[in-house]
Amino acid sequence: MAEEKQGKSKRTRAVIDRVEDGGTAVVLVGEDEHKVELPAALLPAGAEAGSHLVVTVALDEAARKEAEERVKALQEKLEKRGGGEGRKQFKL
Repeated sequence: MAEEKQGKSKRTRAVIDRVEDGGTAVVLVGEDEHKVELPAALLPAGAEAGSHLVVTVALDEAARKEAEERVKALQEKLEKRGGGEGRKQFKL
């Protein structure tokens, strides 16, 4: 399977190259086999060296919106505490 784009997500294939003693999985992603290291705990049950995976990466717009709202609330709180002078805009 080549890389597939589906709206705000992207899907590709990968293969587990190895799982190191420290709990790190080395995964070769995509046709170009880009090496990615990630916690082995993120792998599905039964995954081991040589296992093939389907990897999907998707935008989480709801989480981003929540983070923006938390930052805005904190900015407002700090602005009230500091008198509101010299307000800076922060962007995620």
